[in-house]
Amino acid sequence: MKNLLVTLTLVILCGSVVSAQTPRQDLIGTWELVSRLDRDSAGRVSVEPKLGADPRGVLIYDSTGHVAAQLMARGRTALTCPTPARANTPSSSASAGIGDYDAYFGHYEVDPGAGTVTHVPEAALAPGDIGRRLVRHFRILGDTLWIHFDARAADGTPVTRTITWSRVSR
Repeated sequence: MKNLLVTLTLVILCGSVVSAQTPRQDLIGTWELVSRLDRDSAGRVSVEPKLGADPRGVLIYDSTGHVAAQLMARGRTALTCPTPARANTPSSSASAGIGDYDAYFGHYEVDPGAGTVTHVPEAALAPGDIGRRLVRHFRILGDTLWIHFDARAADGTPVTRTITWSRVSR
């Protein structure tokens, strides 16, 4: 009874029950892509043209620290896969896709204090992404995951890219 009273007091004081899971545990599972949008410094939202307004994608985090990500433009019809013209720069956390497709796998690290997850590709569709540290800020509410990071629009303008995911499984 005393434990129940202490728990109820904490709930009232904190306003909610604190999750016993760590941010890393919250990430574990399979996520399906909902949207991928860019926002410029003036707050204007635009669709990233490489993957379009309605891309498909999957993101998988496992309990041993492995990550796999695949994103593709819906209705992708390109028969050739040219190497991206832009070079990845250390200031950009965006990975480079080829032919309206982007994929990599590797490991991830979570920094709960900073609210970041860092993907480190061990293999990638774009060879320049291998070994890069792709730092992403994240937030999870229920079965929705928001990831955002600095990127460049097609015209080179700095943007914040926000990728929204929905949990498929744990």
